[in-house]
Amino acid sequence: MGKIDINRSVHLALRDKNYEEIMDLLKYAFEGLSLASRKKIIYTIAEKIEIAYLEARFALRGLVAEQRELDFIKFLRMFLDGVHAVKSLIDHEEILNQDTSFLNRFLSDSPGLIGEFKISHRERARGIMNGLKVMARATERNFLLLKKENYETLSQDEQRRYTVMYSSVPLREKANGR
Repeated sequence: MGKIDINRSVHLALRDKNYEEIMDLLKYAFEGLSLASRKKIIYTIAEKIEIAYLEARFALRGLVAEQRELDFIKFLRMFLDGVHAVKSLIDHEEILNQDTSFLNRFLSDSPGLIGEFKISHRERARGIMNGLKVMARATERNFLLLKKENYETLSQDEQRRYTVMYSSVPLREKANGR
């Protein structure tokens, strides 16, 4: 039977690259952007956090994990859940902008509430995004330390494979709608 952790360096590279790209995307001001731009950013972040989370889990297969890596996976899971919440709110805001007839039927006595729903969804998404930005900033130093420690535990060949994979992951176009 072969080594189950033979691709650990590849999984670490994919985890690190995707997470770092998320950190870059979080630097954009979310609140002043159009719905289409916010949707593009959050969908890109969602894709990358899902990859980072899965790769972090794959990197631990067959290993006794260090506490720092287990903590990072839990953090990624919380982050992923927060991103999914923002994604849902943005999707709902888009639905509210496209067609409010179903709400008009249900709220025939109070059609003014539809506008409040739109604002409420936008504000909740903004609040969650701000929380995600705070979480990301607060954990940046520990992530960089984890990345460094992981890399240093790799053999020379594994470091080469990490570097090749890390540098070969294509950068997605900027998701800020420009």
